[in-house]
Amino acid sequence: MTPRPALKASLRLLMTLALATGLSACASMPHKTPLSSSPAPAPAETTTSVPETSTAQHADQLMADGHELEAARDYIHAAAEARGQTQLNYLMEAAQASLKGQKPQVAILLANEVLRLQHNNAELRGAALWIRAQGLMDQGQTPSAKGNLEELLTIASTPQDVRAQAMGTLATLYTQEGHELTALNFLIERDSLLGSNEVAENHRRIHALLDLQSAAKLQNWQGRSGNPLVQEWIAVALITRQYPDPQQRQAAISAWLAAHPGHPPINFADNTATTTDTSALSPALGSICALLPSSGPYAPLSQAITAGMATAAQLQSGPAVRVLRTTGNPSYTAVLFERGVKEGCKVFVGPWLPQDINAVAAVRKPSDPPVIALGTAPGVQQPGLYTLSLSRDVAARQIAAQSYGAGYRRAYVLYPQDSSGAAIQADFIAVWKKLGGTVGGVTTYLPGRSLADNARQLLSIPPGQRSFVFLITDAKNASAAVTSIRLINSTVPIFSPALLHGAALPGDAQRLSGIESVDMPWIISPGQSWPPAAPLLRTTLPNASDAQWRMAAFGLDAYRMAERVLAKDMTGSLNGTTGILHFAADNQIMRDMEWMEVENGQIVPLPGVPKPGT
Repeated sequence: MTPRPALKASLRLLMTLALATGLSACASMPHKTPLSSSPAPAPAETTTSVPETSTAQHADQLMADGHELEAARDYIHAAAEARGQTQLNYLMEAAQASLKGQKPQVAILLANEVLRLQHNNAELRGAALWIRAQGLMDQGQTPSAKGNLEELLTIASTPQDVRAQAMGTLATLYTQEGHELTALNFLIERDSLLGSNEVAENHRRIHALLDLQSAAKLQNWQGRSGNPLVQEWIAVALITRQYPDPQQRQAAISAWLAAHPGHPPINFADNTATTTDTSALSPALGSICALLPSSGPYAPLSQAITAGMATAAQLQSGPAVRVLRTTGNPSYTAVLFERGVKEGCKVFVGPWLPQDINAVAAVRKPSDPPVIALGTAPGVQQPGLYTLSLSRDVAARQIAAQSYGAGYRRAYVLYPQDSSGAAIQADFIAVWKKLGGTVGGVTTYLPGRSLADNARQLLSIPPGQRSFVFLITDAKNASAAVTSIRLINSTVPIFSPALLHGAALPGDAQRLSGIESVDMPWIISPGQSWPPAAPLLRTTLPNASDAQWRMAAFGLDAYRMAERVLAKDMTGSLNGTTGILHFAADNQIMRDMEWMEVENGQIVPLPGVPKPGT
């Protein structure tokens, strides 16, 4: 390929632009490879006989040593020195290194240059589209990224693994946009592109997507889809709902397949106790069994819990983790529990939902293995059934107990007018009054509205020195709530349960200075909370949401508490990722979280609840 006259000048301009965005400034700094990054396809092979320049060789060595941004700088220099396709290949190397070095804007610029200069080179175009799509995703430009991914799929030379990743990403984007049938098509089509280890995870995603839909919607999809594989998956999903009993279900599926011989057979992995999560270890005697919901909004959260358990098993070199997936049918949950007992489960983590806890408690015999329920069911209490609650009410009860122990005696409660806020404030007040504390006032507010009048009503009588405001809020309302309280009283302490969303403060957190909260050590002090666990979990949950990342911490702790139950060691405490855990009366597993303060928009860990007057 003959270079254009302006090509070298263009490359020099591009090099200057890339260096200005930060590559040269980072050249003397050590760089680490990100914990999770989507692998890019290898750039097209150089067909020219020109030997690799010393600059490019130096860039290769920098990449091998993990110094991606320094390597990107040298690849850009090598591109300016080269000609033809070799030049474009170096630009692709620079783009790929920039992406790995977390400079997506530079990667996009370089990929754009390759797309502009290449002539009918499908491999180069596909590689550049893939890098540009990932860079756009990193910058939150998902609509543009989607267009690049869809064009990538039209290029016949796109490598199989890249095609599979692109389809998986498109499925996620279309699900977020509410186009679930399109997402389902992408997931099912990518099945044939995956290796055996990835197929099970892809099937889990298909199951989760189907489980979120109503039966009427699935029937509508069946009539709209012209893909026989999609139709078959939907048919099996409908049969699964109709027949919770595994034997009856299998007979019904076989009958359906016999009645529809034109459909190709699918590798359908049944959602039963015999199916293990891809992150779990193989079933074995002495295994710790996760009995968790696999449908609706709980599916991704259960996935994160089991990933945390499997990570703990690996780090502890402990018993294997086995996953038993419930379907929302309490009777089937009881069947799964009994089957797990027969097949060697020694302790169960879960159920989670109240109806499932009731179902298991009803069939569980005194000689059956212990159970660590992750939720509560009123009136359910029996030997060997422990409770480790995942709900926010734990934080409310901790603030009540520890603030009273620190010397506070009067609380003013401000909470949102919704069911969650009402439940949390009720838990707080129940514990607070039981300890002997008094309530100076209780006021509600409408989320998203001005809180000035609410704060004025709540603090109409000035709080004393041993008083505080118990504020229930989320990230969206936190700053407005604190500002309204501070306008009325600039010194009263403000304690809030689980103020953080994920690990981040609200964007306007400067106005939160002085507010105290309790949350997981996993979130407040991530670098000090079982450091080896996070990198391992990032490989299992590379795209984890904030909620999933929190649930993964519960999986880590649930596994270690299950080990203690197996060892019959109910003494002492565990410095866990979700807090300090210990066994208490009535088989409760108590959890004390870490205190934090917001100071100048930053999270500052505290050794405990601030004393009155400090």
